[in-house]
Amino acid sequence: MVAGKTTDIQKVKFKILYQILITMCLIALIPLGGLWYISIYKSKQEWTANIFQNLVGNTESLSRSVDDWTSMNLRLLQQNGASPAILGMEVKEQDPVLKSITDTYEWIYLAFTILPDGQNLGRSDGKPQTFYGDREYFQQVLGGKPIGQQVLMGKTSGKPAFILAKPIKAEGAKNLGVIAIAMTLEDLSKTITKTKIGETGFAILLDDKNRLIAHGKGAVASELQDFSTHPALQQRNRFDHDSFIFVEEGKKIVAYTQKTQLGWTLIVQQDYREAYVAADEAQRNAVLLLVVTLATVMLIAFLLASRLSTPIRNLTVIADEISRGNLGAKIKETGRSDEIGALARAIERMGVSLQMAFERLRKR
Repeated sequence: MVAGKTTDIQKVKFKILYQILITMCLIALIPLGGLWYISIYKSKQEWTANIFQNLVGNTESLSRSVDDWTSMNLRLLQQNGASPAILGMEVKEQDPVLKSITDTYEWIYLAFTILPDGQNLGRSDGKPQTFYGDREYFQQVLGGKPIGQQVLMGKTSGKPAFILAKPIKAEGAKNLGVIAIAMTLEDLSKTITKTKIGETGFAILLDDKNRLIAHGKGAVASELQDFSTHPALQQRNRFDHDSFIFVEEGKKIVAYTQKTQLGWTLIVQQDYREAYVAADEAQRNAVLLLVVTLATVMLIAFLLASRLSTPIRNLTVIADEISRGNLGAKIKETGRSDEIGALARAIERMGVSLQMAFERLRKR
């Protein structure tokens, strides 16, 4: 019988204490968890936007450098191609002008002109004339394009070289031929290779056929490597905050691409881990703060729940004792000024009333 009573009290004890505890935790944690989730989510979004803008800014800056370099060389061709010496299409007049170009601009190692039939006319290096009719840049200009271009591996240097060509013609006249310059890309490559973003970020420059010109992570191979399979090239036209993260050789990267004036492609990329290291650290700190807050809330909730449930359990025991005839049980909670104190005083009055009733019955 006593065991049954103890079990009943234990059940009540469990229900009161833990229901109050769970209720208080939920009341505290639901808004806290919501605020934490919103702050972490917003922080991640803001950090992602910053990473994206940083990639865009670096890519646009490099693209402007490449375009400025291109514009300078195009102006050089335009000015010299329109000079009377070049328009005269005489070797003796052209050679000094072409040599002055290579003497003035150190990155240009050959300046030359080509007749419409593809035969070389003037040369800056004084070497024998060569047939250029099968060259891509020549065919582009003869086909009507305002600019002819071709990236190839230099036979002497073993490094990428660039041929830039424009038509030779007076205003309103027919095409008299082609003027072209052959350039090393070392200065341009230095601009690309010196670009660093953190420890792992770098830039890549590809030609109009997605062949490697310069790579920020090392020397270019002795042949023009095809980079068409680079993951960032697969969605060049739909970059935004949600589509600049890729997987390259099993590793996550962030990357952005942009076309230059010549149709070349600039890629700026960085390891995902490094790009998001500050965001991940902030998230870890937020999780740690949440855990500490949860522990604090649960401790406070437990103490408050105990403060509420303990006197209720005591009153339950006393009420049970009174029901069994122990009318002299002392109630400690009568001094409280809250609802529990009112309940304790009511039980005390009930005990006194029962005691007085039993006294009257005995006197009869």
